[in-house]
Amino acid sequence: MKSFDAKKLLSVLFICLIVFFMGTVGVKLVMSKVLHIYPEETNAAESQPNETYKPLYDWSEKYPFTGDYGFEFEIPVAVETQKEQPSAKENFENAVRTIEGNIDYYTSNLLFGRMKFIELNASFNKLVGMKIVSGTDSVLVMKNGYLTFEAYPIDTSCAQESTSYFANWLKDKGINFLYVQCPSKENPTDNQLPHGIVDNNNLNADKLVDGLSRKNIPYIDLREKLNNDSDDYYSHFFKTDHHWTPETGVWAAGKIAEELNKKYDYGINTDLGNISNYNVDVYEKYCFGSQGKKVTLKYADPENISFIYPKTETNFTVTYAKNEPITGKFEDTLLFRRVFDRIDYYNVSTYSAYLGGNHSLISIRNNQNNNGKRILYISDSFSASVIPYLATEVEDMLVIDLRAFNGSLTTAVDSFKPDTVIVAYNPSSFTSATNHSSAFNFE
Repeated sequence: MKSFDAKKLLSVLFICLIVFFMGTVGVKLVMSKVLHIYPEETNAAESQPNETYKPLYDWSEKYPFTGDYGFEFEIPVAVETQKEQPSAKENFENAVRTIEGNIDYYTSNLLFGRMKFIELNASFNKLVGMKIVSGTDSVLVMKNGYLTFEAYPIDTSCAQESTSYFANWLKDKGINFLYVQCPSKENPTDNQLPHGIVDNNNLNADKLVDGLSRKNIPYIDLREKLNNDSDDYYSHFFKTDHHWTPETGVWAAGKIAEELNKKYDYGINTDLGNISNYNVDVYEKYCFGSQGKKVTLKYADPENISFIYPKTETNFTVTYAKNEPITGKFEDTLLFRRVFDRIDYYNVSTYSAYLGGNHSLISIRNNQNNNGKRILYISDSFSASVIPYLATEVEDMLVIDLRAFNGSLTTAVDSFKPDTVIVAYNPSSFTSATNHSSAFNFE
């Protein structure tokens, strides 16, 4: 009888484990990328009906660059063409890095039982009282229990210059401009961050609006407005998500309307920001936000989210990116109730009930309003819960997210012919990047 060979047994078990691991990754990859089925524990962003930070559509043909804008934000093409072509070795190294990145992504995000490991890590962090939860892209636990992402200092000088140039370019065309500084989750007058953590979000926003003020660029700082109008700043944000609540979005739409009337005699009804004018359907414990997903249900609890729509009769025609137009009531065209069809804390973003998430371009026509008001609204995801309510008081809106829009914004302005352009950003959208996908490249 042959003696027991432990090494061979371990080798066989190891090979079986590797085969099982690669098999589960392969199955999930096929389900998500080919069959478009998103099993539990896949990346939450993949299951959303939106475009996120990458151009899924080519807008450069409809909105081509003319080269006559005048503000040089990105690296000049002439400099780019002077660069030497990469060598065969460099091409090979780049290909290897790409493969490594894909392997790292798929073997981590599609790993069988991935969330169980993350939950175990979160349980340990909670047990030892960690305020910076390890392994979760620097999720911070504030003193009041709210979660937030760590922010870093940003040089806003180029953003200031670019915004100033764009505002004056619009002014020369007779178009109004308004920059809206959306608040971050951190209250600038009540710092709840863990000891030793710098509130860079508000510092970055301060630098930007101070620069705009010195250049006499019209802006509204919703951080100040929120502190003036509320005794509980933090209640206007989700505990587990980086966004403000939809109720706060309604409030913000009213503040923007007030500012348009004040600065430009816009003549729209500011009562659009009054929550009593809306039906509010509350979905209890349906929301588990971007920061909650990072620290898991072992660390944080789900919370309520509201589905808010007008009490009056409405009719809109809305086109998302290059999809077919949708015509119907406010709640059937600008909101997406289907995200509440099931509770899936790790794979569904309930905030995407508003405008369906991030899109490169959205066209909104209010079929019951013929006041001739046309707003081009440049935004990040914060305004998803603002734009629908502002749209109730204007005839046409064009919404552009520059992070996913690869066409020329100035060409879009000339084509749409708005009477007002609004740029509204949360500090988390600030970046030092100087390429076309920068939030402040308005070419």
